[in-house]
Amino acid sequence: MNDPAKLFAVLVRQLEDMHGLAIEGQCPDQSPEMLQILSGHICNGLQRSKAVIDQIRVTLGPI
Repeated sequence: MNDPAKLFAVLVRQLEDMHGLAIEGQCPDQSPEMLQILSGHICNGLQRSKAVIDQIRVTLGPI
């Protein structure tokens, strides 16, 4: 995908997903196991988001 607008939409969707995971993790009755799972999903999401950001930068070129 080479369209910066579409890549940005993908990035926003990923950030929204991670926001949902972060909110879920704030529930006071979450087990340690569930918090570990949620934090793993957030970590993976951050790595995927970085890859999209890198794609956006390559597509846009130097500023």
